[in-house]
Amino acid sequence: MRRALSALTLGAALGAGGFARAAEPPAFKLIRSDETYRYLADQPPATPGDRLRYIPLNDDPDVYFSLGGEARLRIDAFDAPRFGIGGEPSDVYGLARALVSTDLHLGSRVRIYSELGLHRDINKKAPPAVSDRDGLDAQVAFIDLTPDAARHWRLRLGRQEVSLSPTQRFVSVREGPNIRQSFDGVRITRQTAGLRLDAFYLRPVVIQTGAFDDSRNMDQRFYGVYASRTLSKAVALDLYALELDRDGVRFGAVRGDERRSSFGARLAGKHGPLDYEVEGMIQGGRFAGRDIRAWGGGVGGGYTLARPWAPRLGLRFDAGSGDADAADGRLQTFNPLFPKGAYFNETGLTSWSNLVALRPSLGLSPTRDVSLELSYLIRRRQTGDDAIYLQPSTPLVPAGTNRSRAVSDGIQLDAGWQVDRNLKLQLQALHQDAAAAVTAIGGKDVNFAMAIIQYRF
Repeated sequence: MRRALSALTLGAALGAGGFARAAEPPAFKLIRSDETYRYLADQPPATPGDRLRYIPLNDDPDVYFSLGGEARLRIDAFDAPRFGIGGEPSDVYGLARALVSTDLHLGSRVRIYSELGLHRDINKKAPPAVSDRDGLDAQVAFIDLTPDAARHWRLRLGRQEVSLSPTQRFVSVREGPNIRQSFDGVRITRQTAGLRLDAFYLRPVVIQTGAFDDSRNMDQRFYGVYASRTLSKAVALDLYALELDRDGVRFGAVRGDERRSSFGARLAGKHGPLDYEVEGMIQGGRFAGRDIRAWGGGVGGGYTLARPWAPRLGLRFDAGSGDADAADGRLQTFNPLFPKGAYFNETGLTSWSNLVALRPSLGLSPTRDVSLELSYLIRRRQTGDDAIYLQPSTPLVPAGTNRSRAVSDGIQLDAGWQVDRNLKLQLQALHQDAAAAVTAIGGKDVNFAMAIIQYRF
């Protein structure tokens, strides 16, 4: 593992040094397929890497080929996975991933994009999680068709990553874990000035550990519409209706088919030093003959002071419903769909289901490329009659073991350094106190530290 880390660091440093001497190009995006390099047809390469990102194939500037990729190593140190319940030992291990992408533009109306990934866990004592390990496989593979000359419409067919809002609360690319979330299906997008509309029908990808054996999950269907409207230069409103159908899933002691409809709205904006965001979702449908009645969401904001290091005072409140009565013929446990795993922290110990969470924070920016944040997370169960859930919606213990609502309190430090366009370093350290609901079932306090080195080209 030391040799792998040294090689990755050396390669990243050499590449970063070469790029730093050139003019600064646009930043890479979270979803690499959202990037476009057509602009390089009209200007000389700004960095050595630009020669890979725009390779003309003929005299038409819209016919070109792009190459890209990523190497990432994540190191986790965990003294009490799952709060120490179940006897999982303390562990220090690595998670490594390598991605290579190809992007072929056949004019302005046809595009073929692919991304191959190889993922490995290194020296992990516990059995690998489903998102830890995979052989060489297609992370992304789609074709885009753009029928109108103005490029307002786009039809995407194939394997793709989906992020519907910047916060990624309930539909995310799952960047924190080793293997990102992919879907197979179709997505139609209309983009105009101030308005974006998405309609999609997708199936999540099932990860297998062999080479080229990942497949769509035929027991799950995810479809819906999402609209995002810019109300002003600094304010945006999102409205959406989503459906998640799953066959043969379990809630508590009951197993059955889930047909869950989610309706939500999100408002985000900025006014001077004040930023704010609020999102709410209600859920209905049926599960194993029971009516679904659930809800979830979050509200938060911050105030940035005009002082050195730009201190930002933040506060966020998040909640998701739990099932208050397992015998009343209703299921009230909130399903966060495909949530951002690192929304709370990187431990996976906090889920949206049956949750009430409050998080004050202090953020600092010593330079444009360095960020620091100190935060405190207070976590409670929304109802003591439902389980304690881990990310994404995995019960720590069955409901009914105890009715205490206090789960944990934790202090957390995050640090990030965007060294240059290609190289990023990220650190997280936290101490999480186990509260009454966890200690009553044999749980204990948690110490966790994580380091990520990520190189993109």
